[in-house]
Amino acid sequence: MPKIKPFRGIHPVRQIADQVIVNLENLSISDAKVIQQENPYSYVNMVVPKLDNLFLLGSKNELAYKKINENFEEFLEKGILVRDPKSSFYIYKYINSGIVQTGIWVTTSIDDYLSNVVKKHELTKRDREESLIEYLQQTGIDANPVLITYQAIPGIDQIIAQSTRSNPELEFSKNGSGYSLWKIDEDHIILELTGLFANLASSYIADGHHRAAAASLLGIQRRKLNLKHQGNEEYNYFSSVYMSTDQLRIYSFNRIVKGLNGLSEEELINEISACFVINEAESHFIPEQIHQFGMYLRGKWYSLIAREIIIQDDNPLTALDVSLLHDHVLSPLLNINDPRTDPRISYSSGSTPLVNLVAQVDSGKYDIAFILYPTSIDQLMKVADEGEVMPPKSTCFEPKFEVGLLIHEIN
Repeated sequence: MPKIKPFRGIHPVRQIADQVIVNLENLSISDAKVIQQENPYSYVNMVVPKLDNLFLLGSKNELAYKKINENFEEFLEKGILVRDPKSSFYIYKYINSGIVQTGIWVTTSIDDYLSNVVKKHELTKRDREESLIEYLQQTGIDANPVLITYQAIPGIDQIIAQSTRSNPELEFSKNGSGYSLWKIDEDHIILELTGLFANLASSYIADGHHRAAAASLLGIQRRKLNLKHQGNEEYNYFSSVYMSTDQLRIYSFNRIVKGLNGLSEEELINEISACFVINEAESHFIPEQIHQFGMYLRGKWYSLIAREIIIQDDNPLTALDVSLLHDHVLSPLLNINDPRTDPRISYSSGSTPLVNLVAQVDSGKYDIAFILYPTSIDQLMKVADEGEVMPPKSTCFEPKFEVGLLIHEIN
């Protein structure tokens, strides 16, 4: 059902590809400035540009976007970035800690996002959408793809396997991770892949809801302003990587909370026992299946197992572990009613070492930590199929994409 299209990708030249790409996860302004000083090839120049002259006319935002566009053109002119001569699909392979993840990099029609052909499971925030829309509007650079997943089908797997037997267009490593990119520009394979994706029963956004929303809203604006709009313009599509469900890695989001809402340790444990079988553990407790939780409180570990009376398997949303914890502990006992805005709760990805979480409790910064079992992709798809929205911080998907590896221009 998704409508995909090849595009003329822009990517780093092979020799310095590792110096170009940059990870935006938790990238601070100060970190970006250090990278700029140490590495003139870094794509960070298209994210946080160095303004040489702040006395030029225009707002700081206007000057920043002007500099980004200048930097982008300079990278192309100097051959740091190269534009492929022909529209293509791309195979992307990422290796980290011995785990290989492979997908197909394409552009996806904004109509698929708007009509829920590519299904969503998260709410988006208007302020984040607006900042991304402004960036796309001012630069035309679509460099951070949306991660979309689907149930694997043999035809797509076969094309990936065949394509990756040849030498990759790009292949390099950085910080212990490996990156490879193959180009598919043969017309008959592009046609075959387009048909295979058009016949997918369902597809789901795994990561990148805000990026998809921003590209779609901007596309609607462009359509209204373009009197010669035909539908195949690049602003009708956004960069996306499709990975089958068996390629994804999903981590939980653990919770840490400040304060016990006036309850003593004994009172809290007693209240929790009404909905969970709770036992003290000899050491750290990491859940091994759904409906199990670890709890770290005042230097002690506990195992929590949800009682049957609170599990509603007929409702995919309320049966989630994040929902069980919120509905029966965080909200009624700790008075955390809005987990999106309450300053007393914080989140830590399951990929973060457990000792870091424990240290935050032992230091007194937080009082209690909850360890969750990862939400499965099947649970996520059931929620999306019902048209429901996942609770905040329900899943953490990998891979996370480095920006600057493959760029789609929408102008």
